[in-house]
Amino acid sequence: SQLEPGGAVGVSLMSGDFEMGATGTVTHIDGSRVYAFGHPMYNLGPTRFPMTTAYVHVVLPSLMQSSKLASFGRVVGTLTQDRATAVAGELGPGPTLIPMSVQLKSARLGDRTFSFQLVRDTTFTPLLAYLALANVLTSYERANGPASFRVAGTADIAGAGTLAFDDTFVGDQAIGPASLYVAGPLTQLTRNAAAPVDISRIALTVTASEQTRHARIERIWLDTPRPRAGQRTTLLVALRTPTGEERVERVPLTLPADVTGPVELLVADAARIAADDRRTRPSADWQPATELVRQFNRAPQSHQLYVRLQQARPGAVVSGEPMPGLPPSVSTVLEAGDDEGRITPLPYAIRARWEHTVGLAVAGSRHLSLTLGHP
Repeated sequence: SQLEPGGAVGVSLMSGDFEMGATGTVTHIDGSRVYAFGHPMYNLGPTRFPMTTAYVHVVLPSLMQSSKLASFGRVVGTLTQDRATAVAGELGPGPTLIPMSVQLKSARLGDRTFSFQLVRDTTFTPLLAYLALANVLTSYERANGPASFRVAGTADIAGAGTLAFDDTFVGDQAIGPASLYVAGPLTQLTRNAAAPVDISRIALTVTASEQTRHARIERIWLDTPRPRAGQRTTLLVALRTPTGEERVERVPLTLPADVTGPVELLVADAARIAADDRRTRPSADWQPATELVRQFNRAPQSHQLYVRLQQARPGAVVSGEPMPGLPPSVSTVLEAGDDEGRITPLPYAIRARWEHTVGLAVAGSRHLSLTLGHP
């Protein structure tokens, strides 16, 4: 049926296998213009939301606040304004939406695929992506108790490349962090990019298990007693699982040919590496979307072991740019002229980096002091 004054009208925010939106009453129709609600929805100002027919199944009266049970019908136009006194829209075709798919690979239930359509909005797009993933997981996996979720997939950003997701979340309430992992970078992109961001598609695959698949770094050692610059060697990392089982990972390393003397090997989890990297990363405010996508795609992942070869070469981080190995005279001049707190001391220089994928979420860090001989 068509909209009519006094009848029901719907505003869809998310459609597909899970629906979310609002329904209200049509106030007035003037040609193709529709005025409704008589109050704001969220007072968002200009909008581009699908306007639909709606059917009220039952009214739940209450002296405090009555409510209705309603459902959406077909799309009949676009809601273009959400203001303090009413919402308004145009009859005709609906706006373009963001397709989102979630493939759930459950160890208990097998494979299932879900499809959604999200509105394009700075506030609602990240929130709806969070709700879509969270509702899939809470509907088909345990919300409390031991669980592991590996979230992988992509979000295509027009003109800025592809946002790549790939991380593992474990614990008794892992659904929240797994869903925030997708919503977080979308929020940062829509709010902090230097220009409007157009998200064209979101596709996710979640591998779920009712076990906490994680381990802690216990100890590290090299397979050679006298390492030398330029040498190929193997780093061994002993991991301890919650059941007490020890698992040894072998990480092949090629030591830099130009580094000799005292050095330190750091083997760490994603949290430790992310904390260290934040010291040398420029502010995320008002950056091009391409740079924000690049930063997120390089973010540490919890199922990776991160190995860094560090050497004591004092320097500084100046406005987010690391400058290791500065002469003492230069450091003194920089610190003397730092009236705005833009300079942070940097006690070491990173001479080499390696990554090693583990099928578990890894926690902890270990240091190994070495003296590298000449080649």
